[in-house]
Amino acid sequence: MGLGTVRAMYSFARETLAALSAKTEEEPPRFDVDSLADLPSPARRFLAHALPPGTPLADSLELEMTGEIALRGRWMPFRARQVLRAGRGFVWEAFVGRKLMRFRGADALGPGGARMDFRLYGVLPVVRASGSDIARSAAGRLAAETVVWLPQALTPQRQARWHGRDDERAIVTIHAAGELIDVEVTVDESGALRELSLQRWDSGMKPPSPRTFGGAMHWDYVLESGVRIAGGGTVGWDWGTAAAAEGQFFRYATTSARPAFPTLALAAKARP
Repeated sequence: MGLGTVRAMYSFARETLAALSAKTEEEPPRFDVDSLADLPSPARRFLAHALPPGTPLADSLELEMTGEIALRGRWMPFRARQVLRAGRGFVWEAFVGRKLMRFRGADALGPGGARMDFRLYGVLPVVRASGSDIARSAAGRLAAETVVWLPQALTPQRQARWHGRDDERAIVTIHAAGELIDVEVTVDESGALRELSLQRWDSGMKPPSPRTFGGAMHWDYVLESGVRIAGGGTVGWDWGTAAAAEGQFFRYATTSARPAFPTLALAAKARP
């Protein structure tokens, strides 16, 4: 594969990263535990568990992960890097499959819209999509991943809005790429996040429409700062329904996590 092909393939990912890095805060506010006093009990437990007192409330994160993704009913291994910025978007770059069935590509959402591009052996197009339905679905993904990996963005200090359901469940309203999206979280007694669900736009339905989406979180990953995020889990459509098992398509394990900006660490790395 020629260098020009690689550059063209990833140009939209680099452009999205540059857009997501704009207007970053030089010094974000620090987490104040007292700000949780008026929140529903599950929200208080979740945020107190996830955020040590005084944690800088950063709005972005760089992740590395491994796992499996289901493509046409077949589970295939992947490894990926991602930059996530609350409210604005993400870039996910991945290698999928092995040996004779090996894809590489990127999935991105930013101020300029959403796009995905994956190619067999990095050359032959397999998935290429963009447009308003893809962007709307990506906004739902952004909302879910903000809950999973950026608890700093869910605090009252970041103007997050919470509503209680019961002692285990609460709903947080997420600002995601111009949309307001309600995400229901389920929290255990210790405050660990165990499940989430939302109505996410399914661009693959005919016609495209909202569909229940969610996942289970199995353990915590602890950053050097002490912040706790989802370490691993399972994600899929029709979450909480009889069709949930069939709708599962993504299993992941977080292998590293660190602040993403102001340096564009993801873009600067040499790709494997």
